[in-house]
Amino acid sequence: MDLSIIIPMYNASGYIDNCLTSIKQQTWLPNQFEIIIVDDGSTDDSRDLVDNWSTKLPIKLLVQENQKQAVARNRALDQATGQYILFVDIDDDLDSKMIEQLYQNMPGFDLVESGINKVFVNADGRVTNREVELPAIQKAQSQNEMFKLYFGANTECDVGLWNKLFRRALIEKNQLRFTNANFFEDSLFVGQYLNLVAYTKIKFIKQPLYHFYKRQGSTTTSFHQEIDRLSTAYLIKCNELLRQTDLSLIEQANLMAALKLRVWIYTIHHHVKYDPQWHTRQQRRYLLNKVGLTSSFKTSVPIKYRLAFWMMLCFTATYNKLYCRKYL
Repeated sequence: MDLSIIIPMYNASGYIDNCLTSIKQQTWLPNQFEIIIVDDGSTDDSRDLVDNWSTKLPIKLLVQENQKQAVARNRALDQATGQYILFVDIDDDLDSKMIEQLYQNMPGFDLVESGINKVFVNADGRVTNREVELPAIQKAQSQNEMFKLYFGANTECDVGLWNKLFRRALIEKNQLRFTNANFFEDSLFVGQYLNLVAYTKIKFIKQPLYHFYKRQGSTTTSFHQEIDRLSTAYLIKCNELLRQTDLSLIEQANLMAALKLRVWIYTIHHHVKYDPQWHTRQQRRYLLNKVGLTSSFKTSVPIKYRLAFWMMLCFTATYNKLYCRKYL
């Protein structure tokens, strides 16, 4: 088998046709490929729609109780037989030349990464903006530089799964799977995979071949009780990963400071949006305890996160009101 395309799915009836059509209409597909769709306990007619597509594409449909994307992807990896692995999200779609470009650039490399086209969609389903993002790690001139860019810039293009072609043999040899429940599990997986390959074995395609839809209000809609614990676990695992690199202790500390600030800001945003018990005094204590003032002064931390820290700390109520107005 040449290629396994892995797609987790949950209540995706409105997106299935668009996603699978973009695969069907590729300018080129390998002779032997499989599409493994894992239904994560859908309650709509997603499975029926996928069944209809089974006559047009080589689809293997797996069904499980709702356990989120990490478990779904792991189950698909257990079933995959392709030489290469491509992950796709069911609510996204592919440029017509994506598979051809990724696959035919893979010989001699262990990873191929393309750019992405971020498509912003409001609650009414209207496209409000588009933004092209190209790989940041392509600027690296060494293994250490690659990790600095990966953890420092931490762009969606680099940490995302879906714009990359992976070697399944490397994944299986090193027993890579998705961990940390459903919290930044894709970023961890990609980081662990990068740690297995030389930066010279990564091929970059400077075109946005994957269309990544950012839909307002389409993912989390309720408070995740375990988000604080998962944030801590994620940071511990990232720190462990950095320790496996050749970066100096100072470089590791600077990267962790930037990552810590980003993760706790993300976590606070979740509390602000969905935690009815959240209040401004709690937010200030949280920032000082989880992040601390020192990180906000580090030049290794991008300026936008340092500014966000001080806005969240000093103008808490105003910041939270503006944030909710924009994202809720």
